[in-house]
Amino acid sequence: MHEYVIRAAGAVLLLASAAGLGTVNIRAEKRRLRELDALLSLVRDIRENIEHFSRPLGEIYDRFDDPLLAASGFLTRLRQAGMETAVRESDGAVGEAERAVLLSFASSLGRGYREEQIALCRYTEEKLAGIAESLAKSAPDRERLWRTLPVLGALSLILLSL
Repeated sequence: MHEYVIRAAGAVLLLASAAGLGTVNIRAEKRRLRELDALLSLVRDIRENIEHFSRPLGEIYDRFDDPLLAASGFLTRLRQAGMETAVRESDGAVGEAERAVLLSFASSLGRGYREEQIALCRYTEEKLAGIAESLAKSAPDRERLWRTLPVLGALSLILLSL
């Protein structure tokens, strides 16, 4: 009888861990999408400030504010060391595709004429918006997978151990 109680407790812990794993990964994907939207907002703000006001990058960085980017330390690095360093050293949730686009943007930002900078910002906005749209479209499917696969895996392990 004692053995069955231990097995039942182990099964409950395994199922709870699997459900927790799914929840953690769903939250991480939502955070990635929110952070991507914040970075897209930053690029849009840079473009608008260059296009309409011809402001220097340092002033644009100082004026921009986003709570998510501030909490991750991205804005502090951006203001202190510039865009490229902020992207490289950020420990945010952005994926490799977004990071590659942002690094390409950061390496060219501030080098060129006003029209070239505006075109660079528009190009980067389009690329980031495409990635965000793709992530948003596939999010419900991935969420469903994260809700079911870990639990089904745990149930399989439980069945195998019987």
